[in-house]
Amino acid sequence: MSFDVIDPSDDWPEEERKVRARRMAMYSPGAIAIARDVAYKYILFPELKTALASFDRVYQLSRELGIPQGVLLSGPPGSSKTSIADYFMRSLPPTADIVDGFGALYVRMRPAASAGFVVSQVLSAVRHPFTIVRPERMASMRDIACEAMLHKGTRILFVDEAQCLAVRGKERSLDDRDTSAGNLLRELMDRANVALVLLADHRLQHLERVDRALADRVSVRLTLAPFQNDGNWGAFLGEFSRFKVIDLSSLNETSVRAATFVATAGCRRSVKRLITEAVLVAVDDSKTAVTRAHFRLAFERTSGPGNVTPNPYGES
Repeated sequence: MSFDVIDPSDDWPEEERKVRARRMAMYSPGAIAIARDVAYKYILFPELKTALASFDRVYQLSRELGIPQGVLLSGPPGSSKTSIADYFMRSLPPTADIVDGFGALYVRMRPAASAGFVVSQVLSAVRHPFTIVRPERMASMRDIACEAMLHKGTRILFVDEAQCLAVRGKERSLDDRDTSAGNLLRELMDRANVALVLLADHRLQHLERVDRALADRVSVRLTLAPFQNDGNWGAFLGEFSRFKVIDLSSLNETSVRAATFVATAGCRRSVKRLITEAVLVAVDDSKTAVTRAHFRLAFERTSGPGNVTPNPYGES
């Protein structure tokens, strides 16, 4: 076993010694800059294009036809549900009748959330100065939230972790009309004329069992799943070789592609984490191309010594 020694006889002040000791495993600013560029790239594979087309549709129609519009996008953790919502919001073009930045809003649910919680989240999303919703002010704050979305021209509301709608508090029932988050979401759709996009895991696939009225309004069902080790997987990894900031063409190698599937199980979040880490390693290794050795070290760092999965890129 080896030990590292921070020499106390050095002339550094005590705080500087502590800082230097903590920075022993930190990446350089240049590596961070390049890795950030890679991490914020979006690769729109077919399932994401289908989701975007559905989002575009409900976004366009939400205020035009007087018919509730909604999408349920389900998939396991790491399947790009939140990423595609983020991409949609970032890529919205400016429109005359919509306040810039408010055409699409994003909120995040929590288990057994009440209607007051949802109203508070919406008020925060529209940047209202007061977001605390007390029971006695529930109705008035709900009205403010609806009016704010109408005023700002909001057309679509993304609700992440929407499977929390299936988790009910001890004192709430399926038909609770006053305090349920589902009832509040229905009211927002009807009164503020916003489309609703629910981002959830498998627990909300049968939305009609949770909230029949909400399921009737949210008619589109889409599913995202991890990649399989097939042609789509190869095409997805191949897109990384088009990045200009660093050479990732090693992902086109059959052995590296297969090892990357073993390392990530086709989970897109895991893929992005691993590739970004490999870029950090390569840049600080003064290389312009990411190699299998860089992926090997990236897997070690992102998995940790407690991971029982053998390193698919081989031993160092």
